[in-house]
This record gives sequence, C-alpha cells and structure tokens, in this order.
Amino acid sequence: MANGEVVRLPTSVLLQTSDVWKSADTRADVLSSNNSVTIPLVEERLEVGKRTVATGTVRLNKTVQEYTEALDETLAVRTFDVERIVINQPVDAPPPVRQEGNTTIYSLVEERLVLTKELVLKEEIRIIQRDTERHDTQVVTLHKEHISVERVPG
Repeated sequence: MANGEVVRLPTSVLLQTSDVWKSADTRADVLSSNNSVTIPLVEERLEVGKRTVATGTVRLNKTVQEYTEALDETLAVRTFDVERIVINQPVDAPPPVRQEGNTTIYSLVEERLVLTKELVLKEEIRIIQRDTERHDTQVVTLHKEHISVERVPG
C-alpha cells in the first residue's frame, strides 16, 4: 500500500481467480513458507494537462460604402472692375499711384510736341476692388468602412 502496509492473501484465493497462478511453476515461485503470497499493489496516477485545440475560425468581411454629401460653405470672392476715364489735361509732373477707398488709380501720361513741351494727363485707369460673399454647394464622395465577423465552425 502507499503507506507501507502489506496485504497478504492465501494462495487458494489467487489460484481460484487468476489464470496466472494456475501453473505449478508459477505457484512454486511465489509461495512463501507460510503458504501465502505477497503481491505488490499497483497504483494509477492521473496526469492533467492542457493543449490548444482549434474549434473553428473567424471570417472578417470588409465592405466600403460610398455616399455623397452636399457641403454649403460661404466663400469670399474678390473681383476687380477696370474703368478707363479720359482726362486730357496738362500736368506739371506725372501723378503718383494713389488709393481712394477701395479704388487704386494709375495715371497715364504722354508727351506731345507743341511749340512748347507740356505734360497732358491723357487718361486714368481705375481698378476697383469689390469684396462679396456667395454660397457654393459642392457634392463630395465620402467612404465609410464596415466589418462583419462570422464564425465558421471547425
């Protein structure tokens, strides 16, 4: 036994229940002087472990969805108008570029041959700046991804 205790059985019990003990040679080898047999007991032991077992798989499906969305934004727009104004007046020196509010004025001069040489302001070119706002709607394509998970049994 596990605690060191010995169990003794009479040979007659073993000879009735086991085919091994029925041969005379075997009987003579295991019999002791007091007509009993000592048999070692067998102990079973359980070993527990773990292992990885695939029970199935997972399938991922990715889809991309396209959709359009309208954007309405306020945009700043700058435009320029050009005006030509004929002046034809004599001047002593070319006028410099000047600013009057949101209008920039560039003066054009020419020399004319007269008995005397004089400077004549021929015309002015006026560049007028106008700042306005307008709404602009644009359609853009956007993408959105989705993933579905499906279990596939193994």
